[in-house]
Amino acid sequence: MAGIFSVTLFDAIFHLSSMINPGVSNIYNALGTQIAPNLVTVVIFDFRAYDTLGESIILLTAGLVVLLVFGRGLLGDKR
Repeated sequence: MAGIFSVTLFDAIFHLSSMINPGVSNIYNALGTQIAPNLVTVVIFDFRAYDTLGESIILLTAGLVVLLVFGRGLLGDKR
């Protein structure tokens, strides 16, 4: 079983270079200049996207913590 896996893995690695399309980077570079022609603007937009993602994760985590801390009274015993 390990031999079949090893042969398949080596075959996939050997043929990987023929599967790479060098034109993808050209398409990406062409689309990037259509979105924002200025490189500084593209970098700022990327950082703003990561910042927004981080803020969303912080808000979701805070909401989950509030539900875990204060929601326990709803599920616990009423004495």
